[in-house]
Amino acid sequence: MGVKIRKEWMEKTIRLTLLPSRKKQKYLRDAQEKVIDFANTLIPFKRRVKTRKEFHHLVYYRFKYLGFHSQLQENIQRRVYATKKVRKFTQFPLEFNFPRSGKLAQTERGNPVLSLSPLKERIAIPILQDGGWRRLKEYEHRGWEAHSCRVFYHRRKKKWVVHLNIRKELPPPSQEIEGTIGVDVGRKVVAAITLTHPSFPLIERYLGKDIVWKQYQFVKRRRKLRSYKDKGSKKARRALKRLKMKEKNYNQTPCEQIAHEIVDLALTTRSAIVIENIKGIKKKWRKSHSYGSKSEKKTKKVKKLHSIRRELNSWSYSYFLSFLTSLAQQNRIPAITVDPHYTSQTCSRCGRISKKSRVTRGLYRCVSCGFEVNSDRNASRNISWKGLSSLGLSFYSSWSSSFSSFSSSSFSFPRERKNFLFPVSVVEERSTFSNGSMTGPGSSIPRP
Repeated sequence: MGVKIRKEWMEKTIRLTLLPSRKKQKYLRDAQEKVIDFANTLIPFKRRVKTRKEFHHLVYYRFKYLGFHSQLQENIQRRVYATKKVRKFTQFPLEFNFPRSGKLAQTERGNPVLSLSPLKERIAIPILQDGGWRRLKEYEHRGWEAHSCRVFYHRRKKKWVVHLNIRKELPPPSQEIEGTIGVDVGRKVVAAITLTHPSFPLIERYLGKDIVWKQYQFVKRRRKLRSYKDKGSKKARRALKRLKMKEKNYNQTPCEQIAHEIVDLALTTRSAIVIENIKGIKKKWRKSHSYGSKSEKKTKKVKKLHSIRRELNSWSYSYFLSFLTSLAQQNRIPAITVDPHYTSQTCSRCGRISKKSRVTRGLYRCVSCGFEVNSDRNASRNISWKGLSSLGLSFYSSWSSSFSSFSSSSFSFPRERKNFLFPVSVVEERSTFSNGSMTGPGSSIPRP
């Protein structure tokens, strides 16, 4: 008997807009009200059981008379059982699985419709052919298929919306890993990356340098609108809600673009992605930098802490790292995490660890060998080399012909020669230090 191999899938969600008639809108509203009532009825039964199987046997046939499609009733029971600490549902989506209780179809004229059966009778709802629909067709050409959907009424847009889940079988594992891409996540620069590979030239980039400036514009706009809101302006209150969604979308879009760029580079160079394990960094920072009670006077130190806390709250590192890890998993690229301790304080040339070497937020100057480099670039090199050590690969680099022999220290960082030269492609990349000055990747090193 052969071994059954379990398929692995990668999933995405695409939002589409529905165009139901008045009669079908009323039908969907009635179905959603029944679903909400049914979900609220199931909440007391959840306390009687310990497993989901017991919950199913307790309520499935008891409420079969309500007339829901069997698959829809199963989805409602599953979501109610998985939801914790909810006393009453005010909104509940209609969930359908393809092809049992829903499917994508076309009319005789070729217009797309979504066929659903919430109450055992099928209805076909037209789909708006906007950017979401065109995006869905592009994914279908690449082998993606619709798996399930959730239909609900979008209160802010006042439209019926469907979140369509599409999936595709994961590709076979990639080739043997040969190098690493160190990713240093920062506040001023979303990601500073360094590629260490025996066959490819050095690649060191700063990705997402313009996000901080745009976020500062959002802060100034929000301050102005809040001053109008405090005076009783309803228009300012509505503008603040729109600004919140706009800022959220702006923070997420470049994070996704940068993650795609890193994954594409990893696929091209057959490299693993190495990131720092900085989970809970905001919580740790707030705990170690508390500034007293609210009645405390706003001294310079307190104002500085306020400013840093505002920057931390607008820092979307968690979303970026989770999206990068998920995207790497979909493409079968190893995404490993390393210990973040001393990566920004260790010299990437001599291996000396010193807190005094961090001159400013963007400038690193080693107190031992005098090596001067952008601090994000220095940290990304150290992260990349830590990844080499954890993967068991040898320390090499195509941009430095040879490293001097070194004993394995606690972090196993290689030592660069003092007289090495950066290649032209790297030196031409200019980095911005926190003091505003523009320098190359090592102001003390002559250009070739």
